[in-house]
Parts: sequence; structure tokens; C-alpha cells
Amino acid sequence: MKVLFAYDGSSAADAALHDLQHAGLPSVLECMVLSVADVWLAPVQDSGDETISGNLDPAVRARILAMRETARAKVAEAAAMAKHWAQIIQSLFPTWRLSSEALADSPAWGILNRADSWPADLIVTGSHGMSATARILIGSVSRKVLRHASCSVRIARGSAAKHHAAPRLIIGFDGSSDAEAAVREVASRDWPDGTQVRLITVVDDTIRTAIAARILKLDAWLEGGQTDDHHIWLSKMTEGAAERLRRVRLDATCLLSEGEPKRVLLDEAQQWQADSIFVGATGLRGLQRLLLGRVSSSVATAASCTVEVVRRAS
Repeated sequence: MKVLFAYDGSSAADAALHDLQHAGLPSVLECMVLSVADVWLAPVQDSGDETISGNLDPAVRARILAMRETARAKVAEAAAMAKHWAQIIQSLFPTWRLSSEALADSPAWGILNRADSWPADLIVTGSHGMSATARILIGSVSRKVLRHASCSVRIARGSAAKHHAAPRLIIGFDGSSDAEAAVREVASRDWPDGTQVRLITVVDDTIRTAIAARILKLDAWLEGGQTDDHHIWLSKMTEGAAERLRRVRLDATCLLSEGEPKRVLLDEAQQWQADSIFVGATGLRGLQRLLLGRVSSSVATAASCTVEVVRRAS
């Protein structure tokens, strides 16, 4: 597994570092700490700054040189910060293979491009950066990374629920391929004894239509005369997913509820004091793979706890 940890020195990034200890990540993985300096760095050839045309106005030339020096300084600062936090993560996870890197780029696109070129399986980032004004609202960088990443993204938030002896996890489950991927991801991780998982399936008009279409294709259900009972089908489907989690010694329970999916997930997470919510990137609506579904996007934006949006591997 390859994890890209985006660090910008903000309090949210510090919360993301703390959250790593509650993410159930395996004991052996590669982790790159990436810091992106939000500067424009003009290309410099091997001969250095003397490549700038001598025909430029001296004031313009001096300004370009000053911009380059400022950019170099900021990239060097970002590199030092990334290296420092890589050392901290290494002390917390001595069996991980750590590296650090700094880039000069727009923060969101720098993270996305490096995640693609490495390539990363999971991006971990704070919910907002240095300029955030409200804790509960996701920042523009995190939002862009979440929307455009081709891998899973974990939006980490500090949570008052961290006093639990073991994590409390919610999985938003609707039977879609990405929801199944979220279940597999949770099942594959290394969680402490006593970890609780609550699979929540929320029935609204969209899921009724999608499930009805599936049931009509199943001869066994047609013969049983149960084609009009989506609750029974959903209960069996969700219970099957919970049983897979129990096989890996997770304390899994199911909740089937009526309502607006994003609101039910957010309310349950708040009331249960969940540590994190796992959701698939897209649901039964069948949107393009790289676009977030409405529920996933809304939950990641407004949740008071960490949210991991799971995308299936290509």
C-alpha cells in the first residue's frame, strides 16, 4: 500500500497526523510526506539565472530573479517541513517506509499530480488548510483533491470521540461496487480488538428504484414473490457485508433507515460519536468513476469526524 500524506503546517494537517494512528493502516507500507509550496517557479536551465535575456528591462529582470529566489526559499522551507514530519511519522510507525518531497505548484494540483505519478493508493489530507475560517467546512484544496483524485482520499478531522478504547467506524452501504470496495477496505486493515463497525443503509427513492431493478433480474426472488420488498433484499445484502467484517473479528452491526442518505449518515455519526465514516466514491446512480456521488461529497464536506472516500483500484 502507498499512502501520500499531504502536509501544509496547518492545525488540520496536525489533526491528520494524529488520525493516522486511528486509520487501521497496515504495518508495512510506503508513505510519502508531500508539502507543496504555493509559488510560481520559473524554469531554470543548467547555466542558471544568466539564461534570462539581457535585453529585458533591468527592473523586470530584477523582479524575475527576486521571484525565483523567493520560490526557492519557499520550496526549501516546504522540503524541510516535509522531512521533519516524515521523521515524526517514522517514529510513530517504525515499520513503514517513509520518504518526503516538496513541490512548487498549486497545492491541490501538486497533490493530485504527484499521487498519480507515484502512484498512491490513498491520499491523506486535513479538512482545510492555513486559510480556513470554519472547522466544519472542507477547504478548497481538500475539496479539489477529493473530487479529482483517481485513488481513495481520507479527509482527516480531529474528533472528540478519540477517547474510545477502540475505533467506531461507520460504512455507508448501498450495495454499489464502490460501497462493496469500502467494506473490503475496512476488512483488510489492522484494527485493534473491540473495533465497532456500523453499516448504515438508507432507503430513499433513488435506492428503491435501483434495488427494484436488481430484484427483477433475480429469478430466486421472482419465484419467492418478494419482488416488491426492497427492505428484505437490502437487509440480506447489508447483513452479508456485516458477516464478512465479523469474519475478521470486527464487531459489525447493521442499520436500515428511511430518509435522506447524507443526513442520516451525518446524524448517526454525530450521535454515535463515530471516529470515521467510510463511503464509496459513487453509489447506485452510476456516475462516472472520477466524479463524486452526491452523498459522498456531502458527507465528506459536512462531517464532524474523519471521512474516507473509497475508490476502486483501476
